[in-house]
Amino acid sequence: MWWWRKVRWANIDQKLRAQFELLGDDVLAHAIAVGAYTMAQGELLVRLLNAHRTEIIDWLRERRDIAERHADRLETVEWAILIFVVLGVIVESINLFKSIAH
Repeated sequence: MWWWRKVRWANIDQKLRAQFELLGDDVLAHAIAVGAYTMAQGELLVRLLNAHRTEIIDWLRERRDIAERHADRLETVEWAILIFVVLGVIVESINLFKSIAH
């Protein structure tokens, strides 16, 4: 949590990246895992899978790292909020006890 995941950026062409983002990480991950290249999945997907399998895997790794880093940041914010709430309760309790004592 305290050490956010380092994003392993894929070294791929911007046009290729745009095509990957058009299809989405779920479609590409399933196509890589299943390995079924049918025309029902679309001609663009078939061409990409046949020609750029390594780049697709790198891009999927990058997307996963970005999602993990986002989750790490959210967890850090949640911990920070919790700590500030606890500190606020402690400070208010101390102030309450001081006012009662006087």
